[in-house]
Amino acid sequence: MQPTGSERFTIEVKLMDDPCLWRWEIKDRMRGAVVQSSWDQEWTAYPSKEEALCAGRDRLRAVSEPARSERFGSWRFGATD
Repeated sequence: MQPTGSERFTIEVKLMDDPCLWRWEIKDRMRGAVVQSSWDQEWTAYPSKEEALCAGRDRLRAVSEPARSERFGSWRFGATD
């Protein structure tokens, strides 16, 4: 797992078997649940680990900055922000 600066959320980058691409997941440490996934929600994957991590960090920033209107929705396991 990669620390993100947020105490509550972490970004995990995984290599998929088929297709052989990288995806990111944002996990809520308090609930132990995935709240956002590039592959499961958006069917977006990346050719390198670095690109996936960068995209995951961008997504986390988009939902965690107070001035932004984007939020994690209730997606999986009832996880919300």
